[in-house]
Amino acid sequence: MSPPSLVGEPGARRVSPFLFLLVIFSFFLAFAGVSCNAAATKSAIGSVSGSQGLSGTEAAQVTACINALDGVNILTYSGWQLAFGKDPVIGSVPAACNQNNAAGADTSSANIGPQLLAILALVSIGLALLLSIAGALGLLAARSRAFVTAIFAGGAGALLILDQLHVHDLLLSKIASSEGSSVPGLDPASLFNINPGIGLVVALVILGLAVLYNLAALITTPVRADEALPASPNPPPPEAPPPERSAQMVPPRNGIP
Repeated sequence: MSPPSLVGEPGARRVSPFLFLLVIFSFFLAFAGVSCNAAATKSAIGSVSGSQGLSGTEAAQVTACINALDGVNILTYSGWQLAFGKDPVIGSVPAACNQNNAAGADTSSANIGPQLLAILALVSIGLALLLSIAGALGLLAARSRAFVTAIFAGGAGALLILDQLHVHDLLLSKIASSEGSSVPGLDPASLFNINPGIGLVVALVILGLAVLYNLAALITTPVRADEALPASPNPPPPEAPPPERSAQMVPPRNGIP
């Protein structure tokens, strides 16, 4: 495929199906993660360590574990897990936390159920893929394909952003209502951060490229005459031609003009 064939409408028609396939594959990557808020956790542990009777060695081990967990996702949710309500997976626990068999731990309590916005985003991506394939096969007009494909791609990106905001609030609410929320003066939700995953970033970047690619194709593709001026459903009847005059005059009968 030559570089000129990747520019404008020919390029958008050929490349768009691959872009949407990459977005679908990105749903296997992490879309959201739960990490430890190290600063808030240290402060909370410092305020209760005296009442719990922790020794200096134990307190040092806890502090080392918290420092190792800083910026590390304890739980990760892929796009498919968010869309269809699957259990999350446990991230790589640092050795400083001395956790045994953490990878096989039960995470069903962290399941937040199917997310409608993620499902709608998948549907929109699937429709954009079908339309782009139809355009590549020549079943849709160039401008129609570019316009509708850009609409579905932009809609999918907006749905993914809204889903991330909803998941953020939902996870914090679930953490706040979990065990430990009854401790006076302690807000469990403040001890954790909800982070967007690499899969979400990849999906949004590719969807943004698809929107720009197809909008550029829409702008650079000239409007055809049959698209600009559609035929009237009830065209007026054609005017009848005027009667033709005889080229020769009829001679008079019996000398009467």
